[in-house]
Amino acid sequence: MPPEDYIAAIKEALAYSPAVQDWTVISEMYLPSRGHFRVRFTLVNGDFVEASEFFRLQGNIIEQHRYRYQWMDASQQQLKRRWDNAPHFRDVETFPHHVHIGQDDRVEPSQPFGIAELVALLEQAIFS
Repeated sequence: MPPEDYIAAIKEALAYSPAVQDWTVISEMYLPSRGHFRVRFTLVNGDFVEASEFFRLQGNIIEQHRYRYQWMDASQQQLKRRWDNAPHFRDVETFPHHVHIGQDDRVEPSQPFGIAELVALLEQAIFS
């Protein structure tokens, strides 16, 4: 998938998600083999999400190179979850991929995924 199509797929996921109330692109950039996308959005329950990823094209597959997806309550004071691949929890079995649950004191293994998958995960969390 070319980087421009990948960004278009993210925008489509945001635009058509029943969980997303509104969204704003903070930055986007793509070249033939890599790109960056950063967005802030509000969920229908009032929660706030900021998502940023640098990605690269490996063959025909998009790979999240660096990412950070932060889901907070409506007041933006309480962290619900933050997924990232900053290399600071070496003892996590999926290093460097991990998720912070709650106020940064609980870290669990996670797998890499993109912003469109994040939207689907949030839909499931809100509507189930």
